[in-house]
Amino acid sequence: MARRTPLPVLRGSGRGLRFRFGESNLSRAVRPAEVRVENELLGALAPGDVLYDIGANIGWYTVLAARKVGPEGHVIAFEPGVENAAHVVGNAATNRLSNVTVVAAAVSDRDGWASFLENGSLQSRLDKADDEAQAKRHAARKHRFHRTLSVPVLTLDSWIAETGQAPPSVIKVDIEGGEIGALRGMEATLAAAGPTLIIELHATRDAVLDLLDGFGYEHEAIDFDGPSRQAHWNAHVLARPRR
Repeated sequence: MARRTPLPVLRGSGRGLRFRFGESNLSRAVRPAEVRVENELLGALAPGDVLYDIGANIGWYTVLAARKVGPEGHVIAFEPGVENAAHVVGNAATNRLSNVTVVAAAVSDRDGWASFLENGSLQSRLDKADDEAQAKRHAARKHRFHRTLSVPVLTLDSWIAETGQAPPSVIKVDIEGGEIGALRGMEATLAAAGPTLIIELHATRDAVLDLLDGFGYEHEAIDFDGPSRQAHWNAHVLARPRR
């Protein structure tokens, strides 16, 4: 019942908001999680800014950001999981935030349709390997997925060109290993708009950092006290265009 009811968030960056958590991390209602990541994301945003939340899950970061950027700003949440996407819509409405748009699609390096492996709220991913190392990791794992769905997939570059949406001020990426493909599909957007990036790695550190270097971005680990090239397998990386 608690997972289907809008619960008040009592502490941390989400204090004063209400969330239906579904299968996501219910403890956020009473105990802050990923504090450094939340602080970096909210610190990078100002009223009127635009956030692209890629892999929005239930909309935790979407709603935090929508409150921060205010009615003149906008948050676009990309989430291919149907139940999660519905939670994003509901959580924005529960908190009376009208500056949120939900796009029920995955973000990668091509447009069309792709297989999506469902494994609960937090571990679902595209059935796709973006480099040889990732293909080997996928082959070695014995994860069991609940079901496979066909979902829309898009590149940010083509989506912005086709929709005319405002380019992002900040992009947050958390897509269970799909970050390599997502970055490849937003190269023109990064060159034109220069948004700040917050990316959760999923054993993709070297490939992601190589891409960021090639795009002219400098980077640092958020939740690891050391160089980003030495960060742990699921660290978060903050990246900005080189000055």
